Amino acid sequence: VLGSVGLTTAGRHMAKLSKESKQRLQQLFQCGQFVVRWGFIPTVLYLGFKRGADPGMPEPNLLSLLWG
Repeated sequence: VLGSVGLTTAGRHMAKLSKESKQRLQQLFQCGQFVVRWGFIPTVLYLGFKRGADPGMPEPNLLSLLWG
């Protein structure tokens, strides 16, 4: 019962947003999805190269990244 009340309340608040505001929010979420999808792996690789190898392991380089 409480969940349905929360949904209807949220629905009422969303209805108060103008069409332009909804479009801006949608564009903002789409940009966020794009950044997460295309930025996650490069960020992980950057942090791995910046930190360097663990003691006793060979240093990472581009060739080892490509050939495994």
